[in-house]
Amino acid sequence: MNCCWAPSGSTTSTAGCPASAAACCRPRLRRMRAHGLIMRALDPDGRPAYRLTPAGAALEPLVWQLGDWARRWSFGDPTREQLDGGWMLWRLRQFVRSGALPRGRVVVEFALRLEGVPDEHVWLVLSPGDDVSACRVHPGYEVGVLVSADLAELHRVVAGTATLEATRRSGHVRIDGDPELVAAFPSWFAWRTPAQEAAPGADSVDAAVLGRVNGTTGEGL
Repeated sequence: MNCCWAPSGSTTSTAGCPASAAACCRPRLRRMRAHGLIMRALDPDGRPAYRLTPAGAALEPLVWQLGDWARRWSFGDPTREQLDGGWMLWRLRQFVRSGALPRGRVVVEFALRLEGVPDEHVWLVLSPGDDVSACRVHPGYEVGVLVSADLAELHRVVAGTATLEATRRSGHVRIDGDPELVAAFPSWFAWRTPAQEAAPGADSVDAAVLGRVNGTTGEGL
């Protein structure tokens, strides 16, 4: 379902999806249209695009909450085989806050490090409105911001298990370029944040929930 949402949560198409993701999205898009969650239109280039209906937009907070739950309780850090710059860039594209972008087009280049393999370079082209492109080849425009990052750590930032600020302090992520753009870069994305520390008494509540799931009372867990 994530591949059906644009950075603003309002409009997207399958044109920029990886082939496997686009194929996966098409039947989902048809079902979502049938249930009145999205509507179909054409983007400025005449390609099919989709916009959330009010009913679909109302689900967005719930979907994010489910993702936060899964991040905390089900998924750990990705394995080396799961680290993929294209996937990371596509997810980051979804977090773009279009209203926070500069007035002109900005190209962000990501130089991604992974031990034992050559650096991977991918690009985000950010333009006013909902025009955001994720590219595996150089888009042909001047780069305004260069993000040099350890791929595993940037995956953690995108997943919300680490913060951009912490990875910059540790040296795992470095942002260079025009000083004004570098300073504004963190505000361009709706970053997922690590789960808050459990409130007092949460452990006993969690144990009780696990107990019900496992068919026990939760005592002694």
